[in-house]
Parts: sequence; structure tokens; C-alpha cells
Amino acid sequence: MNKEELIRTISQDTNRMVSQEKIALILDTAVEVMKRTLESGESVKWAGFGSLVVKDVPPRRFYSPKLKEYTMSKGEKKIIFIRSRVE
Repeated sequence: MNKEELIRTISQDTNRMVSQEKIALILDTAVEVMKRTLESGESVKWAGFGSLVVKDVPPRRFYSPKLKEYTMSKGEKKIIFIRSRVE
């Protein structure tokens, strides 16, 4: 499902009480808020769906065949999705 299909489905499920333009604005705003929250290092938790968590990946040592020597990777941050358990 892409964004357009999601907006159309939400509009149909709400019996078109909310316009597709408003739904698109709400979705875009929600994504922007989540991006800012994750950039600040906080996690985003959505009950019944899951959580987006920022994880630090430490630098690691690896062999570079091109350089023919061991080198260190850069440490980085990754966003991990943790699915909510549905019972």
C-alpha cells in the first residue's frame, strides 16, 4: 500500500467525513513529528502497532581488501522497528 492508497482507504473508512487533503496533511505532519522525535534520540511508541527506536551501532574493525589493511567503520545510529505483541 502506498501513501495515496492509504489516504483513500482512510477516507473511505471514515465515510468521507474527512477530506483526502486533510488526511494527507495529518499523515505528513505525523511523519514530520516522528522524524524530529527520532532525530532527538527519543523513541516513538504506538500502542497496538509497535515502536521505532534509535539504536547506536558502535564502530567496528574490518578488513578492507581494496586497502589491504584493517580499518575502523564509523559508529552510526539506526532506526529499529519493534512490533507490538498482539494477543
